[in-house]
Amino acid sequence: MSLTLGAAIYIALKPIFKIYTIMFVGYLLAKFDIVSMENAKGISNMVVNAILPCLTFNKIVSNISWRDIKEIGVIILSAFVLFVLGATGALFTIFTTTVPKKFFWGLIFAGFFPNISDLPIAYIQSMGNGSIFSADEADKGVAYSCIFLFIQSFLMMNFGMWRVVGLDFRDTKELDGENITLPKSSTKEGCEFTGLSKLPSIERPSNIYQSDVKRSITNLSCNSIATNDMSPQAYCESLSGYTKPYKGFTRQELNGRSFKFENSFSRAEIYRISSTYSSPGALEFSKIGDGSFSHSLTSMHTSCRSSIRKRRAAMNELISKYSAAEKIRQGELDLSRPLSLTEEVGSRNASFGNMHTDTTDQSFIHEESCANNNKGMKFDLSVFLERHNLKWLQYFVINCLRPASLGAILGITCALIPWVKACFVATYVHVHKAPDGKPVLNFLMDFTEYIGNACVPLGLLLLGGTLARLEVKSLPPGFIKSAVLMTCFRLIVIPIIGVLWVNKLYSMNWLDTRIGKFDMILTWSMPSATAQVYFTAFYTPACGDHIQMNCLSVLFVIQYAILFVTVAFVVTYTLKVDLKV
Repeated sequence: MSLTLGAAIYIALKPIFKIYTIMFVGYLLAKFDIVSMENAKGISNMVVNAILPCLTFNKIVSNISWRDIKEIGVIILSAFVLFVLGATGALFTIFTTTVPKKFFWGLIFAGFFPNISDLPIAYIQSMGNGSIFSADEADKGVAYSCIFLFIQSFLMMNFGMWRVVGLDFRDTKELDGENITLPKSSTKEGCEFTGLSKLPSIERPSNIYQSDVKRSITNLSCNSIATNDMSPQAYCESLSGYTKPYKGFTRQELNGRSFKFENSFSRAEIYRISSTYSSPGALEFSKIGDGSFSHSLTSMHTSCRSSIRKRRAAMNELISKYSAAEKIRQGELDLSRPLSLTEEVGSRNASFGNMHTDTTDQSFIHEESCANNNKGMKFDLSVFLERHNLKWLQYFVINCLRPASLGAILGITCALIPWVKACFVATYVHVHKAPDGKPVLNFLMDFTEYIGNACVPLGLLLLGGTLARLEVKSLPPGFIKSAVLMTCFRLIVIPIIGVLWVNKLYSMNWLDTRIGKFDMILTWSMPSATAQVYFTAFYTPACGDHIQMNCLSVLFVIQYAILFVTVAFVVTYTLKVDLKV
């Protein structure tokens, strides 16, 4: 019995509504701070390091065998064609529209990698109710999606393509002219705010003065994100490295967080560092005996405080949790070496041999240098690889130990060896059974299935939370056109090419199953990978215009706003024309 057009549209839309509902719940959890950014990062690490490997291993071992080698090869080929087409669309967008120079590589990355993890798996699982596909067919489709995901993860992490995002940050410079420094005074030892030393008299504040005050407040607040409640002396030392005692300040003034400056202005002014922030950094200026000016600056202080709190609850909070820009700038993090394997975007290095995995400080560099020069020391694999220009091999092999990659590698290995697979699931190969009549290692399949079932719901909740934390503070002129054109390529042009490509593979008998055909078309219809948000935040400094995050936010908002329309259209066409249901 064939489906009517209305029934096909409903079947296509029903999984999308379920997916969007779960994402909306995740959106609300993030917006109302029920799941904080710190908790979301922990859950994300748990999904990547434990739950996703279990799902991948279970579905591949259960549904893939050596008979599927041809379709695995077709999936690998199709994945590379998909990636190249996406990158081509991004290049066309760059050369035909106004794309900021600082988002050139970000747009290439967004075109190259689609979201082929949570969304297609959730969609296929929703279709396995018997109306279109059986439960076994849906599980096989999930296994195909896991192979797609493995190829993408392999390119991102093992080949280091996630570092492409960092190319947009090569020209990022320190805002030396904007940062407030506290050098030694030429007439008196103490803290002197050089950014305020040339301001006009406070008797009659000008707009220039107020604008400089606002800029100083913003810069000090931004530069002190990592600071907590600290003394004025420690705060000054953290900004300028000034370590001499504060002469001319009484103990009561220091304890009360008030600084008296007698050499910068004609009158004595009191600068009070506000302690109402979780990260003190804004200055509240008040002049004794001048109520109007004090009230004006206090209002500005209150506005700045509310603005900072709002930003910290959204984009800046995400950046502060993932950003490693300062570590990269100071040389504490070496991007030529693999990052820690237990984080989605690691903040430390991992390595072979005698190298420490937690830091690359100067004492360690000295020890490594001694190891290279001392022939009597024991063999160090890391030194050997570096000496023979094989660091790329070290990078590649270590990333194979990531749980997500390891789960797929072990799953494919076990699935393609019949006697090994028979130890996990029932096959045509005869092996001794356990007392309950099942394979002896079947308990591992039960374990991975039980854990892996949580992957998709948690992934969609995290996806909704990620979208909730995206915000646009400023946008380069003309980028809306670029985002719309890239969305058209990603969600309209590429799915059309995907349908033609899959039909050609099916007619050549390179694809043998209906679920394989459907899964490939669905994968070609996905938006850009949301993992780019974390990679971009990793490179983004705490201060600055954050143009990359702003552009990425607009791109994702537009894509997910029309995704339910484009996917419903593609799936409906596939069901009625290609699968003829």
